[in-house]
Amino acid sequence: MKKLPILALLMFLALFSCKKKKNDVIDTPTPIPVVQQSKLSLKPTFGSQNLVLDSVYTMSNGYEIEFVEVKAYFTGIQSGGSVLKDAALFNFRETGTLIFQANQVVSNPTSIQFGIGVPSSINHNDPSTFPNTNPLNIAIANDMHWDWNPGYIFFKVEAKVDTIVDGVTNCNHYLVYHVGTDSYLTDKTITNLSWSPASATMNQAWLKLDLKNFFENSGNSIDVKTEFTTHSMSSQSVLTEKARQNFAASISAQ
Repeated sequence: MKKLPILALLMFLALFSCKKKKNDVIDTPTPIPVVQQSKLSLKPTFGSQNLVLDSVYTMSNGYEIEFVEVKAYFTGIQSGGSVLKDAALFNFRETGTLIFQANQVVSNPTSIQFGIGVPSSINHNDPSTFPNTNPLNIAIANDMHWDWNPGYIFFKVEAKVDTIVDGVTNCNHYLVYHVGTDSYLTDKTITNLSWSPASATMNQAWLKLDLKNFFENSGNSIDVKTEFTTHSMSSQSVLTEKARQNFAASISAQ
């Protein structure tokens, strides 16, 4: 008869153990959903060669050229009316080929539209009033904003060139193309964009910027001996317009 209390105790412990295991299953954390992202990149080239800053390339006329800076604002990046990114700053020296990376809004769009530059509706806003993470904030814009204008530089190409073809490299002739002000905002459409998986959670597409074409665009070439500087002032309008057209024409799908 003394065995009965012991048997009851064992049954109670077994029942308690089962309930504890059942509760353990209920308390298992819910898996966090995987967030798919999109990444748009821009690869600068010089003709068929990948471009590296501070390296020397040879133009078709034999001049040697060394690129120092390539920057550009891309705004209103969208596809089919869906906005992928309001604004992005391409800064080749500081952030490499990245234009933007964001949670995916449109799945693998083959056609995108964007502005090269900043729309007039916000171009003259106080740059310190934009959120700290916004590429238009003065801390990020830095030298892509003119104090004297005021407004943003839409794109910037800086280089040094050697215009004496003598087999000796001496890139000491500076080229400065700073294009901005409202009238030079340029709309661009890419119709054959191709996306591919960069990782399990990332799709990536590439654009190309051919800086050889920037100078040697057929029928609109820039003479680096005489057309070497613009800050988009009214007296520089001819060269500014040529640079605007050539920069946009030099961007294509990779």
